[in-house]
Amino acid sequence: MRTGKEPQARYWLPGQGDWLAAWKYPPVARVSEVTGIQFSVGKSGKIAVVALLAPVMLDDKRVQRVNIGSVRRWNEWDIAPGDQILVSLAGQGIPRIDEVVWRSTQRSKPVPPEGRFNSLTCFYATAECQEQFVARLVWLGANEVLGLEGIGEAGWRELHQVYRFEHIFSWLGLTQEQLQSTFGISKGEKLWHQFNLSRDLPFTRWVIAMGIPLTQATLNASRDGSWQQLQERDEQSWRQLPFMGEQRARQVIQWLEDREVTALSNWLAAQRIAGFMP
Repeated sequence: MRTGKEPQARYWLPGQGDWLAAWKYPPVARVSEVTGIQFSVGKSGKIAVVALLAPVMLDDKRVQRVNIGSVRRWNEWDIAPGDQILVSLAGQGIPRIDEVVWRSTQRSKPVPPEGRFNSLTCFYATAECQEQFVARLVWLGANEVLGLEGIGEAGWRELHQVYRFEHIFSWLGLTQEQLQSTFGISKGEKLWHQFNLSRDLPFTRWVIAMGIPLTQATLNASRDGSWQQLQERDEQSWRQLPFMGEQRARQVIQWLEDREVTALSNWLAAQRIAGFMP
């Protein structure tokens, strides 16, 4: 709202806007019933909790799930199926929980996965590792890692289900015919080319795909271009790099000495990926 008369723009000064007022509407919020609780394990082993909701409309967005956060945060909210929660949209249209309006008298809460997952688990596929294993596949396919366009979580799950991957790089062994039989001739061929082009990516992109606990900036500063160079560094050498402290240096050394990580590096060497061959 503006007054009928206002100063010319050249006379405007900070804090002197008494000639106008802004009316801010509160964000739209709706009450919805929690129909279920789901858990997901990320690539680093962290467990996230999601509340499934009876569908509600917030502005023009249909909301059926809302992220709660960590298991600790979920326990603080004490949310169970049957509860009524107030949901609104935060920045960029992301649903959020504002409050628990009513709690069901039947407190039947699912048990979260055991906290045995971490940054060194699930490089190889097992029944227990299903979620973290798929999360690792999704991560390595991202644009900033190997840039495997045309495949997301659903595609990775389908490939893993059909071909029973042994580890996170087993897809490199798939043939064009196998991909075409799964996704169709056109998409299968494109994906096969994507997989093969990844073989020529720089060494640093591959170690990031493996989950090395370093930022791209630190890897670039190290100028290490081979697996052997990474292994030759001691703790003091790691700590001299940007964004590195004592704890992070020890994490990197532990990662490099991990049995499954070593096995992956040997497999990539057999695939003649640059930087891994002796």
